[in-house]
Amino acid sequence: MKAIAVLILLMLCMRVLWVPINIVNLIPFVKKAFPFVLFVIFLGCFACKKKQRPKVEPISPDVYVSILNTGLPYAQYWKNGEIIDLSTPNSFPHARAIFGVGKDLYVVGQASLRNDLYATIVGQYWKNGIVANVESSISAKELVDIVVSDRNVYIAGSGRNSMKNIEATYWKNGVAVRLDEADQRPSEARGIFVAGNDVYIAGSLTRENDVAVYWKNGAVVNLGDPGRTSHASSIAVSGKDVFVAGSENVNFYARARYWKNGVGTFLTDGSEYGSVVKDIAVSGSDVYCVGNVLYSDNTSAAVLWKNGMPQILPMGVSASSIFVFNNDVYVAGEGFESPLRFALYWKNGVPVKLTSGSKGASASSIFVKNP
Repeated sequence: MKAIAVLILLMLCMRVLWVPINIVNLIPFVKKAFPFVLFVIFLGCFACKKKQRPKVEPISPDVYVSILNTGLPYAQYWKNGEIIDLSTPNSFPHARAIFGVGKDLYVVGQASLRNDLYATIVGQYWKNGIVANVESSISAKELVDIVVSDRNVYIAGSGRNSMKNIEATYWKNGVAVRLDEADQRPSEARGIFVAGNDVYIAGSLTRENDVAVYWKNGAVVNLGDPGRTSHASSIAVSGKDVFVAGSENVNFYARARYWKNGVGTFLTDGSEYGSVVKDIAVSGSDVYCVGNVLYSDNTSAAVLWKNGMPQILPMGVSASSIFVFNNDVYVAGEGFESPLRFALYWKNGVPVKLTSGSKGASASSIFVKNP
């Protein structure tokens, strides 16, 4: 339409050029043509109005949840409504943590050799469904957390050293890395975080008591009061700040606690029977902790703390893992509806069941990414 308007204007101008330049002759013509030209220009402008872009539907992320199941001959994880089995030649397998990068999906855990429930526990991991053991100078007995960063695979857990002792360890691309004091006393590693070239491990060392610590590049940093029992279960780093989650005993009862740069904060007032933080995440200026609170009547509730403020998660008895993605908060854990318990996760507080509960399952870890 715009082209038609321009063409008509051009023709009118050509007509004017043929008329002898006489203002008297030109005025009647302009008066006659003006309304028509104005109408054509209006139509052209209307027709050329910018078209609106079609609405683009947002991409739904993939949600992965590792599942702890009892009595099954295979480990499991959940993806977008589907339970996926992970085969192993060993018995009583458990999936403890899950991590995805690109097209690769990693699951870590442990299993027992056949006909032996404890003495022959071995750490295992699955990459895209293919199972493997971690064998190094320290062989893996239990694998609890995993991070993939800059094509390097970091796995935290407990290993058996050459002295046949169990010690907190992490493995980088299958090679064991020793942690301060971990080989000298009972120790455990429970969480891992990688920031640039720095590797952080959360766990505990047994001195007079079990004491919450973390290791940065193998060097130990003490957190808990040496006169109390404490444990660290998860770690997150934001800029120069190091956040560690866990619990510390007060008057013989565990209380949910996290430490920021070594300074501890209790998340409960002590009126409950016990409480613990299982995982921690930092997004912007917000600090998220998840865990559970145990009451004197032996009931338990899954809890999400955001900047110290608690939110009871419906249907939940415990929360084990948190992931913040595109401003949405995903929490994995365990639910209960008499007489069954089941694995589930919450998205912004709304529960999503993962199993029927027939196997007594719970969700151990959650990871979210774009397809």
